[in-house]
Amino acid sequence: MAALADFAAGAGHEINNPLAIISGHAQILLEGAQSPEQRRRLAAIIAQAKRAYEMIADIRTFACPPEPHKTLFNLRSFFDGLVADYACNDSEHPVSIRVKWDDDSGSSADIFCDRQMLRMVFDALLQNAAEAAGKKESQVEFTPVFVPEKKCWHISVTDNGPGISIEESEHIFFPYYSGRNAGRGLGFGLSRCWSLMKKMGGSITLEKTGLNIIIPSPTKTH
Repeated sequence: MAALADFAAGAGHEINNPLAIISGHAQILLEGAQSPEQRRRLAAIIAQAKRAYEMIADIRTFACPPEPHKTLFNLRSFFDGLVADYACNDSEHPVSIRVKWDDDSGSSADIFCDRQMLRMVFDALLQNAAEAAGKKESQVEFTPVFVPEKKCWHISVTDNGPGISIEESEHIFFPYYSGRNAGRGLGFGLSRCWSLMKKMGGSITLEKTGLNIIIPSPTKTH
């Protein structure tokens, strides 16, 4: 992991500079381009340069995630924001989110966690589900349940995707593993989720019914 972090840091410095030049020149040319075909090709250059930059950033996040800055916030409010954001997201891969609360959870769902890192985890999960669903709308259900004896939240994640084979299940948290066809994504999203949850003292695992996220919660007020 340390070697991978060093590689990502070095690669980021060496690769991002030429990427910035490529993207910058393409943006200048795009501003003056008149032909629709020329604009399309320049936009593709900019998009692919951004994708290469994000690939390096993903490696670094996986190998050396940032230190969490934990604050007290409400998990129900967090999910409300997530649902609202994706309801307004006009993407080529639409996502419908349902949160199924346990009867005892209610508004007393305060947790002590890094909100931004947790949002990164759920964004990656939703993107992964959307891409796996293909052309149909992805339907994702989260079921948060507080486990008082362990002082943590268990959040099960299920979707209407094609499922995961036994062979794929052994590798889904590996960096750059993808069960999709070539060219349909890097499969790095779940690796990033695993790394971030571990950094926050939680976990993400694959169960028979779907993914299971555990968030330590030393605080639960009523």
